[in-house]
Amino acid sequence: MMEPADPVLLFDEDGRMFVLQDPALASDLIESEDEFLEGYDGRGRALRACGEPGQVGLTLVTSEPHDQRLRERVERYYSVFAARHPTRIPPQETELMAFIRAVVDDWVEE
Repeated sequence: MMEPADPVLLFDEDGRMFVLQDPALASDLIESEDEFLEGYDGRGRALRACGEPGQVGLTLVTSEPHDQRLRERVERYYSVFAARHPTRIPPQETELMAFIRAVVDDWVEE
């Protein structure tokens, strides 16, 4: 089975984005499967949470990247949460992995 590539972008139900540099540390951020909404690995592939509370891991849902969906999630994050930073617009890279890296480099923990 393929492992998620780092970094990981996670989104909560309000649209907040969290960056996890190492997918193996998912249980540090995600308490249980129930609190996980949506996430994508460093190649844009959708993830799901699995495991017992306190021991949650991330697994790939598909081997295909979800380019458009991920970009929409990032766009929503920037419009709702990063808007308080007046010069902040989502990265404009066309290649998906470069886009993800640019988002991670630009991310500011709220």
